[in-house]
Amino acid sequence: MPVLVKENFNRWYSLRSYYLAITVSDIPFQAVFCVVYVSIVYYMTSQPPEAHRYWMFLGACLLISFVAQSVGLVVGAAMNVQNGVFLAPVMSVPFLLFSGFFVSFDAIPVYLRWITYLSYIRYGFEGTALATYSFGREKLLCFQVYCHFKDPETTLEELDMLDASFTLDIVALVIIFFTLRITAFLFLRWKLMSAR
Repeated sequence: MPVLVKENFNRWYSLRSYYLAITVSDIPFQAVFCVVYVSIVYYMTSQPPEAHRYWMFLGACLLISFVAQSVGLVVGAAMNVQNGVFLAPVMSVPFLLFSGFFVSFDAIPVYLRWITYLSYIRYGFEGTALATYSFGREKLLCFQVYCHFKDPETTLEELDMLDASFTLDIVALVIIFFTLRITAFLFLRWKLMSAR
């Protein structure tokens, strides 16, 4: 922040060009590392070798990583380092709790369900689960007498995701991404104006 304030004050570049440069330069690195990681995970967990399913899974994971990075940008732009290190995990806990990963959506009280619609973790979890278990996936191999989760629909039913929409999850992640990026930009602009 001190470097940005000094260089912006000297009119070396505008905040828009700085922010655009940071965003554009970060995306390739974020994407490459995510693609490598997801490719390894997808192969090692023996997911079906279907291109459309892999691309759906990868797309959801890419958006999750972009949104998570944007959360970090907002926290970094809005707070100093000491407060950000403490408050960022504290702010992430409700999103994690209401993502459907620990507690199913039906178990969440009605007056708290609105939080699930704000959780980017929920949309990411739902998107990856749908890419993995939905869209006509064949039954999983099982060598036991009884396998409760042999049918992929059973897994989605247990997760309360039978009526979920992959498209809605992707759109929600894109909206959250742009909202967070704009919010980080506005916080940076506010800090630059208050520093003058």
